[in-house]
Amino acid sequence: MILTILPYPIFFMLVAELPKFEDVRLADLHLYHLLDSPPEKEFDELRELAARICNCPVSMISLVDRDRQWYKSQQGFDVKETGRDVAFCSHAILHNELMIVEDMTKDIRFDDHPFVTGEQHVRFYAGAPIVSPTGQNLGTICVIDQQPRTLNDFQKHALEILSNQVTKLLELRLKTKIIEDRAARLISLKDQALQEFIAENDQAQLLMAKELHENIAQDLAAIRLYLTMADNGNEKNVQFIAAAQKAIRQVMDNVKNLSYNFSPSTLETSNLQLLMEDLLEKNKKDGLDVELLISGNSSSVSFLQLISYVRITEAWLQVLLKQPLITKVNITITIDAGVHIVISDNAADRWFADKENEIFRNALYYRVIGMNGHLRFVESANGLNELHVQLPIVKKEIYSSGNN
Repeated sequence: MILTILPYPIFFMLVAELPKFEDVRLADLHLYHLLDSPPEKEFDELRELAARICNCPVSMISLVDRDRQWYKSQQGFDVKETGRDVAFCSHAILHNELMIVEDMTKDIRFDDHPFVTGEQHVRFYAGAPIVSPTGQNLGTICVIDQQPRTLNDFQKHALEILSNQVTKLLELRLKTKIIEDRAARLISLKDQALQEFIAENDQAQLLMAKELHENIAQDLAAIRLYLTMADNGNEKNVQFIAAAQKAIRQVMDNVKNLSYNFSPSTLETSNLQLLMEDLLEKNKKDGLDVELLISGNSSSVSFLQLISYVRITEAWLQVLLKQPLITKVNITITIDAGVHIVISDNAADRWFADKENEIFRNALYYRVIGMNGHLRFVESANGLNELHVQLPIVKKEIYSSGNN
């Protein structure tokens, strides 16, 4: 069976409302660079499997763009896209669970739909949302029939599993692109100055700063101790020893200041509580109340990962500070088998500007994905906007040092 889309008259059908975080959902969708891409065997196989399991003649993997529904893969449908206002999947992405309409003629949302009343004669629809790591429904994997019907529990569960596999395929596709982009970037760096390369490589900065402060400064401290021990009270030596001690103190201060140029405020301590308090102190805003709660043991977490928690929080805090109506931010970090960061705020529904989306994507999204983590938006029961970040734990590295 092939459904042919013909010009349709105006019907009094119900047009789906927009999802709450529509701007973020669209940013997520465009991030994958999948719209208008050529067919890919991996997507076609998942879509075909959905059709076979559900025994339906029409199946699709659809993505809902700003004003259209575009099909990455389709069977039994002779077009590549439709208007969003007539898309069944525009209704399906409003839910986090499988949407099944057993008989379109008996559903008020679709009984006057042109695909139902017209020559397409659509009667049955079942679609499972394709969910991004941030919790945004990008589209669906769906099946359609011209006869009313039902799905059994096995078919329902299979459709949900297939939607998860589409999400994983999207993530694999994105990570491959990130790796390719990073490789291209490294190649382009060959003609750039060393200092520019260091400035762009955050992890290298942290390692250099840590080694500089902990190793060299510790050696200088040891020398200072030896001079103190050499002070035997001889009046002729006291003046010289005091001068040497003063000079070494100055060198230690210079080393510390130099290390701060690489990574300010991170070398004083690896205590997460103090690092976060230092971050909040530097980002204070009049009229904004910020509460911080950290639970669990951070002492076993690696130094670099602790810094990443701070950077993730800082990136999203910079976005929130731009919101004019915000007065409350709660930051909760829980460390147990993994790390769960929740940043909630009471700002009104917000539409992210292009620059803010760029900050969010570059500074936050890629860092979380690079750490094999996940993030999503939810609205809490008390009406707060919540960003949830889930990360695996990287155990603390063991450093050893010795004197030659």
